[in-house]
Amino acid sequence: MTLPRLLHLLHVAPFALVLALALSSCQTTNFYAQAVSGQLEIFAKAEPVESVIATTPDDTLRSQLQLTTRLLAFAEAHLDMPANGSFTRYADLGRDHVVWVVHAAPELSLEPKRWWYPIVGCQAYRGFFSPEAASAETRRLHAKGYETWTSKVDAYSTLGYLRDPLLNTYIKRPEVDLAELIFHELAHQKYYVSGHTDFNEAMAEAVCREGVRKWLVHTGRPELVKRYDERLRRISQALDAIQQCAAELETVYQTDASPADKRIRKAAAIARLKSRLRTLSRNWGHEIGTWIGDTVNNPRINSFTTYEQDVPRFARLFDECDGDFTLFWQRVRQLKP
Repeated sequence: MTLPRLLHLLHVAPFALVLALALSSCQTTNFYAQAVSGQLEIFAKAEPVESVIATTPDDTLRSQLQLTTRLLAFAEAHLDMPANGSFTRYADLGRDHVVWVVHAAPELSLEPKRWWYPIVGCQAYRGFFSPEAASAETRRLHAKGYETWTSKVDAYSTLGYLRDPLLNTYIKRPEVDLAELIFHELAHQKYYVSGHTDFNEAMAEAVCREGVRKWLVHTGRPELVKRYDERLRRISQALDAIQQCAAELETVYQTDASPADKRIRKAAAIARLKSRLRTLSRNWGHEIGTWIGDTVNNPRINSFTTYEQDVPRFARLFDECDGDFTLFWQRVRQLKP
């Protein structure tokens, strides 16, 4: 099972970056400098999709680019999400991931650390175009007493400020995963509320899932919708277990117990979470990514619930709109984040 992706990090227009560079401290200046450099690398390596399709000897790449062209046309015609020039070029970065995203939270709190960015306001993550830069940030945060979680991210959006190209880091994903990614990113271009990460991510997740259902029906494969919904049901089961752990941790952190006692009770809550996930894995017949074997801490829990906990709100809205995307977008603009 593939748990939801963290798909983007910066969302910053070039003029805003220049302003930030002029006004920031040395550390912040370095952050935006690497962001500008990373973005320039992407655009320098981008080629028109038509040219790549015509010249590449890689049959799989050609097929995936052609699939993406069909997905974009479908999104514009049926999901009310024009690409506005994005995904019309392709860039091979020569690496497996495009950015490394750092999340942080105190050891005994689920309140995420937030960073301020031009245009989009505060966000609960910091993105870097190299693992070395991300590692340097985690060391700095650890020195301040934070726990951290770093995600390897294959895609991100500039919210339509720039014409994002397709990337080698995700282009060869299976069809459903690629469709989710494209529809998710187009949703952010369609509508984005500055400073409200939970709202934006949950909305985009709901959009991409409803979009995939419609795509499967549109392409004459309605039988695959049930299989897709089973996959989403499993994600929901995992979310329930993670949210239960988060609730347990909130209770622990709010007590008057000593820090040492809180750490013991925290470790026990996380151990129970891993036990629940192992049970789910046995029931499904395969494991839930790295949640069982790897570190689970406050920022990792936050990074998952940010994407998932408000998805049902938008799923209900789709039901109220009978799956009509134009009406859905009208209603979304009336919601309060």
